[in-house]
Amino acid sequence: MRRRHFAALLAAALAAAVPHAARAEALDWEVRESADPVLPVAALRNVRDGFLTFGDAWLEANTSLFGVFCLAASQLSMGFSDAVGLVDDNPVTQHVFKGILSKSVAKTAYLWHVAGSETLLGSHGMEVERWAAGDVADLNPLLSEEDKQEIAGPLPLPALDFVGEGLFHPRAYRPHVLVLDLGAVAAADVALRPAAGVLRILQLRSAGDSLERTGNDLVRRAVRTW
Repeated sequence: MRRRHFAALLAAALAAAVPHAARAEALDWEVRESADPVLPVAALRNVRDGFLTFGDAWLEANTSLFGVFCLAASQLSMGFSDAVGLVDDNPVTQHVFKGILSKSVAKTAYLWHVAGSETLLGSHGMEVERWAAGDVADLNPLLSEEDKQEIAGPLPLPALDFVGEGLFHPRAYRPHVLVLDLGAVAAADVALRPAAGVLRILQLRSAGDSLERTGNDLVRRAVRTW
């Protein structure tokens, strides 16, 4: 427990230093605007951001749904691979068939998994969080592999979870993906974020920002649950 607290504190300190070290590598969609514009400009900006929130929520929903589809396809492919492996890769038949078909399907499942993971991790602000987490893990030699994994999150899984030895690969399965991820995306991009856009148009900027953060955090928690 103490080690985890120490790792968390150290990670937070390093994360605070990362933006200063990587300021020259800012993401290309980051736009800096004056913090305290005059009232008419602030009002127009709120209206603009409200409508942009609608579009961003729709686009993020499509991106996330594609990611969920890929992860679900990975689950199905892995289930088929393990089922076929009982025939072509058991202790007897592996000397004859060498598990060619089951291994091939497992590789396909892993590719689906990577596509889905990268897609979800590139949505709802998680791309910036992941970038910072990677820098923290690389800069801190005191972190164990377990601590680094905790900072980075569960996705994507290692390839060996799909193609490693064994008839069954339990770590490759995430059966709650459809319920958890789809529910979080629907709540965030169909309800919470559009509502945040309405609040911004109505000049309730702080409330809109808070509601959008709630929606993004909902998706983040779902994606980080394995």
